[in-house]
Amino acid sequence: MADTSSIMTKIHQVEGILKDSWHRVDIIQRKLNTKLMTIEDRERLEIELQDVQDVLKKNEDTLKSLRRQNSKSCMVAASLVFVCFLLFGIYSVFFGKV
Repeated sequence: MADTSSIMTKIHQVEGILKDSWHRVDIIQRKLNTKLMTIEDRERLEIELQDVQDVLKKNEDTLKSLRRQNSKSCMVAASLVFVCFLLFGIYSVFFGKV
């Protein structure tokens, strides 16, 4: 099945995931800073922190890729607009009344 969502929709989704992940990292780091914790809990939180950081890295790379695609589509659209104005200008010079 083809993915029909736009690049901007995907960018907003990834940004939301990144925001949630950064919030989770802050919470985990605050918990790790407390002294009242068992070794098992600390190890579990450190593993969870590593997992969340891996997700952050993957989503940041995805976001960079999506932004690159978005800028390419904007360049194509701007080029098409420029070509249209250029053709209109040439047409008006040769066939328009000045």
